[in-house]
Amino acid sequence: MDEGYDAEASYALEVQVRCSACTEMISEVRVVRMLRTKVNFTSTLPRRGRVLACPKCLSVISGELGNLT
Repeated sequence: MDEGYDAEASYALEVQVRCSACTEMISEVRVVRMLRTKVNFTSTLPRRGRVLACPKCLSVISGELGNLT
């Protein structure tokens, strides 16, 4: 992984999965915070958010963060 890359958090996966971007098997995902910096219209979208990234290739991957019971 790139040493200059700072993730907000890392989450371990219960089982390994294959990254759809680099096709490597991964056992964790990284969480990266997004902050809106500019908008030229009145936006109803949130000012902040988070994306999940593959720890090997840093591609944004599909997933969900939430409380599952």
